[in-house]
Amino acid sequence: MTATTHPCRLCHAPLSSADAVQIGPFPKAAQYYPTPNEFTHDRGIVLKITECPDCGLTQLLNEPVDYYRQVITAASLSPVVREQRLTLFRQLRGYFGMRPSAFEIGCAGGENLPLLRDAGFAASGIEFAATTAGTSLPEGVTDTYLLDLGPENHGRHDLLLSFNYLEHQPDAHAFLQKCHALLADDGRLLLTVPNLDLLLDSQSAHEFVADHLLYFTAESLETALRLTGFSLIECQIINNQYDIQIIAKKRPRGAIASSKSALDALVISFNEKLRTLATEGKRIAIWGAGHRTLALLSLAEYHLIDCIIDSARFKHDKFAPISHLRIRPPEILLDPDCGIDVILVMLPGIYPKEVISRIESLPIAYHAEQFPPTE
Repeated sequence: MTATTHPCRLCHAPLSSADAVQIGPFPKAAQYYPTPNEFTHDRGIVLKITECPDCGLTQLLNEPVDYYRQVITAASLSPVVREQRLTLFRQLRGYFGMRPSAFEIGCAGGENLPLLRDAGFAASGIEFAATTAGTSLPEGVTDTYLLDLGPENHGRHDLLLSFNYLEHQPDAHAFLQKCHALLADDGRLLLTVPNLDLLLDSQSAHEFVADHLLYFTAESLETALRLTGFSLIECQIINNQYDIQIIAKKRPRGAIASSKSALDALVISFNEKLRTLATEGKRIAIWGAGHRTLALLSLAEYHLIDCIIDSARFKHDKFAPISHLRIRPPEILLDPDCGIDVILVMLPGIYPKEVISRIESLPIAYHAEQFPPTE
């Protein structure tokens, strides 16, 4: 049989069917029960199971079952599970302020929504094809699929929940990215998935099923979260080790933008300093020709600066990029006619104090100060 290539369902790295372990024939779907007139054609399917060498996710290369968008289960919430979930929902409620929004993805008949409301959430959910002829939707449940939600839903929910639904999805990356988009910046994501480690440790390969395209360990689930913009808060193995439960939050993405804002503020402060000194008739030199200083000078009103001073001999009498200021040796400060009144020392670490002390020991008086000043 000719090998085929498939993208990883999480990181989209290429996966070859030649590397897959093949098991079968297995039932073609967990919810397939053939009628007698289908017996002749019911030969099952071979599951092709592989692990992505890049992200570590174990997955099927098979096509998804045709009802993968739906949650179909015979299980109901037992009194024990109801109490456990109510306790968990109340714990999560503590993260938020007034009447937070909880949104369940793949909510079946909406059994969790009353518990969420009891815990203090404004609860709603989605379930694909949740209605049948003559049947109304439970309160707060919308008949739709996660990836069909538009941008008008983004950032609206404080808590997203999904219980044993992610493993059915053909594209884990798209699913989790959509969760990221729906979640408020300070929101929380609660997910459970079956535990692959239990399947492997118990040598239970018959637990593989056509419905489950994705098989997570705690480690690969954390990787999936990290690749889609989340940070893990808590991970637990629950239900007698059958499931993994995580609580995650959105990873802040504004660090670079914040750094740019700080740089803009530094340039404003630097220009104000230069203008003040120039207005006072002072002639200004900058001590330091390192990359940080040269970058800052390129953004500043460098026409107000006379020159740059630096101790490195190989830089002497060269010119700074963009500002084209000449780099001079410290010895020019021994000349009373050098044309410098103020020296702004722009060096990292412990060096500013040493240089200022050196300047103050010279026979000619200069005003020297560190910029930016220390706190």
